[in-house]
Amino acid sequence: MSFTSREIRDNTLGGFLKQTRLSQGWELAEVAKKIGIEFKYLEFLEADDFYKLPSPTYARGFLKRYAEFLKQDAEKIVKQWEVKQKTKYYQELFKEKKKKENISKEFNFKIVFVFLLVLLVFLYFSWSAKKVLFAPRIKLLYPPQDIVVWERPLIIKGKTDLRADVFINNQAVEKFENGDFSQRVDLLPGLNTIEISAQKKYSKKSIIYLRVVFDPIENSYN
Repeated sequence: MSFTSREIRDNTLGGFLKQTRLSQGWELAEVAKKIGIEFKYLEFLEADDFYKLPSPTYARGFLKRYAEFLKQDAEKIVKQWEVKQKTKYYQELFKEKKKKENISKEFNFKIVFVFLLVLLVFLYFSWSAKKVLFAPRIKLLYPPQDIVVWERPLIIKGKTDLRADVFINNQAVEKFENGDFSQRVDLLPGLNTIEISAQKKYSKKSIIYLRVVFDPIENSYN
């Protein structure tokens, strides 16, 4: 095989190949068909974009085949590429890899962010639903359970949720802003079972029963 000697000076490998092709009167598309290399890969070679080729093996093979077609010293060109361009090739690959890793990290971060956002929204609505739908709590402050008294009027004191309505023996009870309530109940002699209930607009009803014994006889002894 004969070679045309041409000194490669400051020009790049890609530029040298392109100038050689043009000096020989070849269109790039024609060269692609004759040597069986895709048009875009030859464009990458002439633009010195070796990192865009599938791998260093492909770059070396394409470069050698192209140089041989142009009747240039293929071994010399490949060797020069290996010396001057191999480092650049891996640098570009490293940049591309880091870019993909950053995109992947950013994508993963977005997934985690969306997941946490959805979780927070779910927890908020669960908490809101619990406040609205769950039965309110009733805390009886006075009197204690199973107490014996000798005075007819009994003051019942307690506390419940702010949004709840309170009833004593099915009668509405006025409630303070902090959830406290207080109501007078007139007792009957003997055992009195008093129903205390609380309910929010859409919730279940909470009910507790207070048992109080009214013993007027004991009061007469005093």
